[in-house]
Amino acid sequence: MAIDYKALLATRAGGGDPFIFPGPNTPIVFNFDQGLAAPETFPIQDLMRLSDAMLNRDGSDVLDYFDPSVGYEELVFGSRRLRKALSERYQVVHGRNLPPEQFILTSGSVQAIALAMSALLNEGDVVLVEAATFPYAMNYMRDAGAEIWSVPVDDDGMDTDFAEALLKKAKSEGKRVKLVYTISTFQMPTGTVLSLPRREHLLMLAEKYDFIVLEDYVYGELRYEGDPLPSLLSMDTAGRVIHDNSFSKTLAPGLRIGWMTGPQELINGLAAMRQDLGVSQWMARLAQEFLDAGLYDDHLARANALYKEKRDATVRAVREYCSDYLTFTVPKGSFYLWAEVNQSVDWVKAAELAAAEGIYFRPGERFDLARDKRQFIRLAFARVSFEVIEAGVRKLGEILKTCERQVA
Repeated sequence: MAIDYKALLATRAGGGDPFIFPGPNTPIVFNFDQGLAAPETFPIQDLMRLSDAMLNRDGSDVLDYFDPSVGYEELVFGSRRLRKALSERYQVVHGRNLPPEQFILTSGSVQAIALAMSALLNEGDVVLVEAATFPYAMNYMRDAGAEIWSVPVDDDGMDTDFAEALLKKAKSEGKRVKLVYTISTFQMPTGTVLSLPRREHLLMLAEKYDFIVLEDYVYGELRYEGDPLPSLLSMDTAGRVIHDNSFSKTLAPGLRIGWMTGPQELINGLAAMRQDLGVSQWMARLAQEFLDAGLYDDHLARANALYKEKRDATVRAVREYCSDYLTFTVPKGSFYLWAEVNQSVDWVKAAELAAAEGIYFRPGERFDLARDKRQFIRLAFARVSFEVIEAGVRKLGEILKTCERQVA
C-alpha cells in the first residue's frame, strides 16, 4: 500500500514543505534577489595561508570536536579562542567588557536567533517586531507558539511610541510581551537605522515593561557612509539586550560562524537548548586567526568600499530608468535598496513580465507583516556585477513603463 508520509510527520514539520522562497520558472539573467556577500570580497589567500599555518602548528586539534586543552564546554559554547577574540573586539567596537563566557558560537546568526526563541518564548508570549522583517526569525517565533505583533517602521527605524502603545495594550489584555526583535542598524529590508532617541526609548521600555531586546546586528558593520550610532548592546546598562552577529555578511558565509552575546544567564539559557555539539572547530579557529592577525578591519573597509560603489551604481540606474515608478531612500549601508512601486503601475503584470525577462528580486510582501496595500520591492546589489546592475535596472524600467496605467 502507498505510504502517506505527510500523515506520519509531526505537526511542527508543517506538512513537510521546507521554507524556501520560490524561484522563477525562467532562467535568471538579472539576479537582485539574495542578500549575499560579494565573492570578490572573500579573503581567499589570507584564509588559505592562515589555515595552512594553523594545521601545521596545531595538527589534529583543529579537526576535532573541541580543543583538548579546553574540554567539553566547546561542544556547547564553541571555540574558546574565538570567543576570547570576539570578547576583545567587543571591548573596542562596542565599549563593553563581555568575557568569553558571555558568547555562544552558532551556525550563522540564524541559529543564534533560533536558540533565543527556543530559550525565551513560551506558548502565548508576545513578540514585537518591525512590520517588515527577517522571515526566518518570525518562523522560529511561530514555532515557539508566540504571538507576533508588528510595529511600523519609518525613516528613524522602529516607531517606539507605537511599540509603547502595544505594550500597554498587551498589559491591559493580560498578555506578556517577552521579547522585542529589532534589526537596529540597517534594518532588513528597509535599510533604516533606529535613531538614538528611539534606542534610548526602547531600552527604557524594556526596563519598564520587563522584556528582552534581541538586537540583530548582522548588517551593523556594513556602513559605508555617515557616522555610526552606538549599538543597543553598548547602551544597555540594565542587562536587557542580547545581540547576535555573524561573519556571513562581512567575511565569508561558508564559515557558518555566528554568535550571540548578552547577560550570562540568558546565554546559558541558549546553551541549554543546544544539542548539536557546537560549531566547526576548524572554521571557528580560522576566524579567530583572522581576527588575531589584525586583518578584519582592513578587510571590512575594502568590502564596504566596494558595496558603496555598487550602491551608488544601483541608485544611479534606478534614478535614470525607474524614477517615475520607484521611490526610495538611499541607504547608508547594508546590501539592499528598498523601493516603493508607484500606484500607477499594474504591478501584477509588471512582476510577470520581469520574471519572463529573467529579472529576479524579492517582493515586499515576503517581509511584510502588516500586509500594507502599498507595493515594495527589495533590490539586493552586493553580489551583482556592475554590468548586471545597469542592464537589469534598465530592463526593469522598460517593463514598468509598459505597465503604467493610463489615467483618463
